[in-house]
Amino acid sequence: MDEMFIQCKHTAVVIGSMVIRKYCDPKSVYTPKDIQTDMLSEHRVNLSYMQLWRVKEKALQFLRGNPADSYTKLPKYFYILEETYPGSVVKLKKTADECFLYTFVALCTSISGWQHCRPVIVVDGTFLKSAYRGIMLTASTMDAAGTILPLAYAVVDSENDESWKWFFEQFKQAYGERPSMCVVSYRNESILKATSIVYPSMTHYSCMWHIWTNIRSKFKKGHLQLHELYFATARSYTLDEFNEKRWSRVHATVNRTWTMTSNIAESLNAVTKDARELPIFDLLEYMRTLLERWTNEKLLKAKGTFTFLGSKFNKELENNRTLSQKLRVRASTDHIHIVLDGVKRYIVCLENKKCSYGQFQLEELPCAHALAALRHRNETYENYCSPYYTRESLLRTYEIPVNPLPDESKWNVPQHILDEVVNPPTRDKRQPGRPQKERYKTYDEIKSKKYKVSCGNCGGEGHNKISCKNAPKKK
Repeated sequence: MDEMFIQCKHTAVVIGSMVIRKYCDPKSVYTPKDIQTDMLSEHRVNLSYMQLWRVKEKALQFLRGNPADSYTKLPKYFYILEETYPGSVVKLKKTADECFLYTFVALCTSISGWQHCRPVIVVDGTFLKSAYRGIMLTASTMDAAGTILPLAYAVVDSENDESWKWFFEQFKQAYGERPSMCVVSYRNESILKATSIVYPSMTHYSCMWHIWTNIRSKFKKGHLQLHELYFATARSYTLDEFNEKRWSRVHATVNRTWTMTSNIAESLNAVTKDARELPIFDLLEYMRTLLERWTNEKLLKAKGTFTFLGSKFNKELENNRTLSQKLRVRASTDHIHIVLDGVKRYIVCLENKKCSYGQFQLEELPCAHALAALRHRNETYENYCSPYYTRESLLRTYEIPVNPLPDESKWNVPQHILDEVVNPPTRDKRQPGRPQKERYKTYDEIKSKKYKVSCGNCGGEGHNKISCKNAPKKK
C-alpha cells in the first residue's frame, strides 16, 4: 500500500479545489508563486510553474465556470433585476443567430437620484479582459457631495457608431431629457455622432484643455508658427473642436460648474480594473454590488452630515469665507456692492447672483467677494447656493436603496425565460497566453515628457531644496 500511494501524483484539479477561497474577491492577488510557497510549507509538495498555472486556471474555472455558459444566465438574471428593482431599464440585444451583441443596465436607484443631480453626464469606454473581450461603456455624474454616481453601464462589442448610438438610445429611454443637459467625454467621433442623433439639442464637451495647453506652450516657445497652431497634433482635430465653447467652462453655452474633465469616468474604470477579467455575468453582478455598497455608504454619510451643503462644497465655502475676511465692502444699492481686494475692485450683484470676478455665477456657490457682501448685509448664504449642492438633495439622491439579490438557487423564473437562448459573441476569443492587462498607449502618451522634480536653489532636475548639493554652505 505504501508503494502505491508513493506513486500517486498531485493533480491540478485537487490543488485547484484547495485554493478556490483565495480567488473569491476579484481584487485579491494570489499568484502561482504564492501557491507554490503555500503548498511547500503546508503540504511539502513542490510544483513546477506550469503546474501552478494550471492549478490557478482550474481554481478560476471551479469558481466562475465556463465563460461561454455565463451568457446563458443573462435572461434570468435580467428578469430578477427587473423584479427586484421596479423601474429599472435592462436591455439585451442579440444577433439574428441568437448570439450576444449588446447589454444595458440602469437601476432604479440611479434613475431616481439623477433628478437631484446636475444634468451633466460623463461617458467613457474601457476594454474587457475576459475570454470574449469586448468594451464596457459607462455613464456617471457627480452628486451633492462631489462623489461619483454611476448612472448606467453597458457591454458592447467595440466603440463604434452603432454601439454608442444604441447606448444613448437606451439612456434616453431610462433618463429622458432635461433642460441644460450636456455630456462630457474624451474626444471620440462616435460619441459626437451618437449624441447629435439621439440628443440633437444637447451640448457635447470634449476634454481638450490639456491638448490645447500643450499646443499653446509649444507656440510660446517658438516651436510652432501661427498658421500651424491649430494643426499641431498628430491626430486630425477640426477647427470646430478647437472652439473655446467646446472645452472652456467660462465660454460654455451650458454651465457644467465643477466638471472640467472625464476624470470621474476614469476613476470608475480604475475601480473596475480587476473585475474586467470576470465573465459577463460576474461582471454585471460586480457592478450591481458596487452600486449597492456605494449607495449604502453615501446614505449613511449623508445622514451624518449636519451642514447645509455637501462635504465637498461646504469645504469650498469655508475656504471662500476665510478669504473674505480681508476684503472691504462698500454698498452701492441694496443688492449691488463694491468689494475692494487691495487695489482691485469687484462688483457683486446679489439679486442676480453675479460677480465681476466670474466665480460666483460659474460655480453657483458664493465666492469670497459674495460672502463679504453677504456679511456686510448680515445675510446668510443658503439662498445663494445651487440646490444640487445641499444635504437635502444628497438624501433624496440615495433615498431608494439597492437591496441585495436572493441566492441564485432561490430565483423563481418563468419557463419561457429559462428557455431563451443566448450564445457567446461571434467575435474571436482571446488568444492563449498571458492576457493583456494595460491598454495600448497612443503616440502622444509615449512621447510626452514626464514631470521631473526641479530644485528651487540651483534649478537642476531630479532633486529638491532639501537634497540639493549645489546650494552654498552657510557660514
